[in-house]
Amino acid sequence: MLIRALCDYYDFSSQNEGYDPDLFSEQDVSFLIALKPNGEVSDIIDIRQERQVPSGKKTKTVLEKVKIVLPKRSQKSGIDLNIIEHRPLYIFGLNYDNKSGTFTPYDRTSKAEKSHKLFVEGNLKFCEGLDSDIVNAYRSFLEKWIPENETENPELLKIAKLYSNSYFCFALDGKLSTVLHEDKALIDKYIAQKKRELDENKGEVISICPIEGEMLPVSRIHDKIKGVRGGNSVGSVLVGVKNSAFESYGKTQSYNSSISEKAMKKYTLSLNSLLNNERRRAFIDELTLVYFAIDKSEDKACDIFSQLMGFNDRGTLDENLFSIINNISQGKVGDLSVLDVNEKLMFYVAGLAPNSSRISQKFIVKNEFGFIMKNLIQHQIDMKIKKDSGQIPFWKITRELVAPNSTTDKVPPPLLSNLILSIFNGALYPTALLDIIIRRIKTDSDTDKNSFVKLNDVRVGIIRAYLNRKSRILYSKEEISMALDETNINQAYLCGRLFAVLEYTQKSSVSGTLNKTIKDSYFRSACVKPATVFPKLLMLAQNHLAKIENPLFLNKLITEISSKINGEFPQTLSLDEQGKFIIGYYHQTNSLYTKREK
Repeated sequence: MLIRALCDYYDFSSQNEGYDPDLFSEQDVSFLIALKPNGEVSDIIDIRQERQVPSGKKTKTVLEKVKIVLPKRSQKSGIDLNIIEHRPLYIFGLNYDNKSGTFTPYDRTSKAEKSHKLFVEGNLKFCEGLDSDIVNAYRSFLEKWIPENETENPELLKIAKLYSNSYFCFALDGKLSTVLHEDKALIDKYIAQKKRELDENKGEVISICPIEGEMLPVSRIHDKIKGVRGGNSVGSVLVGVKNSAFESYGKTQSYNSSISEKAMKKYTLSLNSLLNNERRRAFIDELTLVYFAIDKSEDKACDIFSQLMGFNDRGTLDENLFSIINNISQGKVGDLSVLDVNEKLMFYVAGLAPNSSRISQKFIVKNEFGFIMKNLIQHQIDMKIKKDSGQIPFWKITRELVAPNSTTDKVPPPLLSNLILSIFNGALYPTALLDIIIRRIKTDSDTDKNSFVKLNDVRVGIIRAYLNRKSRILYSKEEISMALDETNINQAYLCGRLFAVLEYTQKSSVSGTLNKTIKDSYFRSACVKPATVFPKLLMLAQNHLAKIENPLFLNKLITEISSKINGEFPQTLSLDEQGKFIIGYYHQTNSLYTKREK
């Protein structure tokens, strides 16, 4: 489905019109190198464009690189020749050291020297027989530029910190509209040469392409995909067969897939373009999300999706989204028509992750934009634990699923994928979500010396969302309210409430701050096996009540909750019941401290 959708996206998208993807590709360019007729660099001009992006309640200005169509860069790993090179290491043969703030042509593997040498020799040879002002200036630059003599070049020093992560193009000084990549004679020669190479390397296997539905040459090796977090820096393939164990019917490598060269070029170009666009992709741990729509309103749809997922600084802030978020605060889905996006628009979301040899597609969702938006909004409503709590971005959820004091702990990839799918489809949350969040509550610290706590609004919101969604889908009702529910007679919920009152009683019996409360010693046991803990806690409570000047309220509350527990405390609590215990504790604690403040 993903490859089919990407090919459709290529056919629809206007950004891909006007050039052959076999020969050219778009590159993000930051600077224009202005060349004098003698090949000297007269200036390096910043051509990035300003764009306003949301930043909190305000907007900020960022400089966005310009997309320029250039001769397609080689897909080979390592150092390789490209015509009209745009990478700084090849063009200038210099490395920039951020610590010392200096340029140097030297490095441990001599990569800069080798890259620049190959670039110069290959492009000088290619320019033979060409004669135009810009090509002659370019040729002179290739002949005269000596990296070791240019370490103090003033034009390079102006962009020093931006140098390594920027791409460049060439133009003629005084005539900046005369650019190298638009020189007709040069481009015609490049196209003729490249087509000869493609004809020589074209595969001989002909088959029906499952994407195009035509008899076409099958692609033996698929172009690499770049931009997937954690993947190979030079890119990885989405489709590839390297192990002979997966070959069948005498077919080798990607001949097993039967995807044609034509379809391969379409989907790889589209996917690379999406991964290179901040408004079309986001990262969650080591999972890369790519989302798009095959429609003219794609930009707006993607921006709204980004904002509801909590991906920061994505696109232009939609003012109508505030009304949707306001509805969420009131526990309502609201009217999506204010977003001015077709609810029937087909929207795609794909999850990609790297493995040792290629890119793995974890999931793909294809559904109507309105359906996905309603489910995203319902997810936000389910996650609410307080009436005044706002939108909970996805990164806050994943942060609570890992040990706060660990630098290596990550959300298990299967859980991450299943959680995202459950949100998009409005389905049951994965059981592992509840398991992990309860484990974190039981094991994490709760002291003032640490920057994390056992309980917070997000963790309790996750438990409430899991339980209510399960109850709503399976039994057509919701069980857990946002605030304390004194009518809830669920035994686990009552045990949680009682534990909160007993802890409050202990704290009220002393004038200072306790070094250790019953929560520190007994919370985990009480949450799993109430019958083994609560009899002892109730006996301790009598000692604590005796030290309180006016214990009537607490004594009455303990008696009232205990009377609702059916004769004896539960021997063990299931995972769902442990979640109800935690919410009961949270609700009762908030209620006690809110009343005390009043």
